[in-house]
Amino acid sequence: MNLLVNIDVPDLARAIAFYRDAFGLRVARRLGPAAVELDGAAVPLYLLEKKAGTRAASATGQTRDYRRHWTPVHLDVVVDDADAAVARAVAAGAILEDPAVSHAWGRIAHLSDPFGHGICILQFLGRGYDALAPAAPACEPVSESDFEALLALRIEAMRPSLEHLGRFDPQRARDRLRSTFRPEHTRYIVSGGERVGFYALRPDGDGLRLDHFYLRPSAQGQGLGSAVLAELLR
Repeated sequence: MNLLVNIDVPDLARAIAFYRDAFGLRVARRLGPAAVELDGAAVPLYLLEKKAGTRAASATGQTRDYRRHWTPVHLDVVVDDADAAVARAVAAGAILEDPAVSHAWGRIAHLSDPFGHGICILQFLGRGYDALAPAAPACEPVSESDFEALLALRIEAMRPSLEHLGRFDPQRARDRLRSTFRPEHTRYIVSGGERVGFYALRPDGDGLRLDHFYLRPSAQGQGLGSAVLAELLR
């Protein structure tokens, strides 16, 4: 699968000059008098000359307007030096809206091209976007003395749904865990240095049986359970 990025502009020659001078792109081929393909990036960029006031979408009757606008699709330009790239883009005619600021994953600046299209200039630092992903959960062994802590985790994880069904019974929860508890087959799930759940995986015939798998509510919805399950399946 290939992705093509298309940008409508009111002045093709000016647009070619901007994307050449700002980001080092070059004309790869001309597709008639009003369209060019620019290369020099991982995805080719197509500039389409469409005058202001012409119909933009026949289904809606909208017309093109090159004043500053917002669109669900915009360009992220990844560079090695955000500040240098911003300076080059501004010199080529970009409008700087927010100077580059640093985050855990890198630096970002917000600009628009001379035709009102938003552009983000990104410089990844360290682990890049991986810094936004939750750390992979770890697993720790348990001992017989951990039974009460495991029971508390099980009750915390199951209580909301069981109360909703009118079936919450702390003694039944204790008996159910006690009847199948085998420390050698049980592991804590640890995230951010905190024990947030546990699972029990024991031999059963030619395979393995997952007897318990719990995460406390505050650790749910973050992908931790999916990550642990994927590792167990592997």
